Amino acid sequence: MIERLDDFRLFVLIVERGSLSAAARALDMTPGAVSLRLAALERSVEAQLLRRTTRSVQLTEAGSRFYGTARNVLGAVDDLRQSLAGEDAGALKGAIRVTAPWDIGRNHVAPAIDHFLAEHPSVSISLMLSDSMLDLNDLGVDIAIRYGRLPDSTLQLRRVSTNRRLPVASPAYLAKAGRPARPTDLLAHNCIVLLRGSGRFDSWPFTVDGVVTPLRISGDRDANDGDLVRRWAVEGKGIVLKAAWDLALDIEQGRLEPLLVEFCPADVDLQIVLPPARQRPRRVKMLADHLTAMLRRLDRRLARIGLPPAQSSR
Repeated sequence: MIERLDDFRLFVLIVERGSLSAAARALDMTPGAVSLRLAALERSVEAQLLRRTTRSVQLTEAGSRFYGTARNVLGAVDDLRQSLAGEDAGALKGAIRVTAPWDIGRNHVAPAIDHFLAEHPSVSISLMLSDSMLDLNDLGVDIAIRYGRLPDSTLQLRRVSTNRRLPVASPAYLAKAGRPARPTDLLAHNCIVLLRGSGRFDSWPFTVDGVVTPLRISGDRDANDGDLVRRWAVEGKGIVLKAAWDLALDIEQGRLEPLLVEFCPADVDLQIVLPPARQRPRRVKMLADHLTAMLRRLDRRLARIGLPPAQSSR
């Protein structure tokens, strides 16, 4: 059995610093001492938690589960300590872990976090950007920003807004290749594909004669980074399909032009997602409220460019 919370803290520090030596420096310990404590922890739980190399560590499947649990346990202890110390009436303290897609994370979530930390300097926030669906529990995530309809009833979902995914291209590309008038015209265009995990998002949905009809598109490049895909479109490399929130500033400033808007179903939710939890810390609640308010400001920009939020069908 694990006897001390220090074992949890040591393990989380190794994972988040990326190596045993970095954790040792942070704790003013020798790498050998950290290695011995990690080995004792693995014997205690009867599982290998990390694969070590000379320069880094990699979580095993058991280690990933242990890491998420360790962060939750440490968070619960910190929450209790702060509650007993009067956090509910005083300054916010403690760590928060947030994940978001690349585009909206870099352009909107990160500035919102800057603003929140300026008001609450005793809080620390880890922001993980990924266009993949990360496991919130395994990674100890407190708040996720996600697109789409999420059916998992064990998650607490807060819909920020509903809009659509749009094909867009740069004025230079359209001047060279022409503007599509109907979805099927995209078959003659270079369409840049976003990779999702092991799949390709190359089936783009359009509403034609009242029926949502997917269209299989193709092009000369794809990537798993939504920000890179958007930048390729700005550079005139082709047409991309992305959520309206990711495109609002580029459209407003003339770098991209929306295409086929009348054929694009308004059925994409932007959501704040919170994993199942006991009593949620006040700092997490307040950051979730802050992010919701900041993201809803995006709807004003969308309204200015003729893409106002839609009413959710739910």
